[in-house]
Amino acid sequence: MKENENNELEKLADKAMKSLPLETPSFDFTSRVMAQVAMAPEKTIPAYKPLLPKTFWIVLITIIIGLFGYAYFTDGSQQQIFNIDFDMAYANKLQNMANQLDSSKTTMYAAVALLLAMLVQIPLIRNHFQGK
Repeated sequence: MKENENNELEKLADKAMKSLPLETPSFDFTSRVMAQVAMAPEKTIPAYKPLLPKTFWIVLITIIIGLFGYAYFTDGSQQQIFNIDFDMAYANKLQNMANQLDSSKTTMYAAVALLLAMLVQIPLIRNHFQGK
């Protein structure tokens, strides 16, 4: 049934196309198109601007190195840099949450595998989008 409809539509289209003359472009068609292309304004490519500037990375690395240096050079005793004591407010809640946290080995393996997969994928995706 569909084949009959398609055949009828093809015959109708063929009849309509036979009565139409063949169209040809004007003599100077190419030169007019090229003149319009030449007059079109050129698009400027914006300069690459990183999402996080270098100063942010320098400050972040300095803070991390400072924290590691502080942890390495202190003798391990609990020294308070500031006189603010957060232990009373959060110690019991955090300890209770940590004591109640119960997960299987499979869950821990899955969490570690997810972390490792993310750490591997970040450089791969970065290289892909930078075109390397």
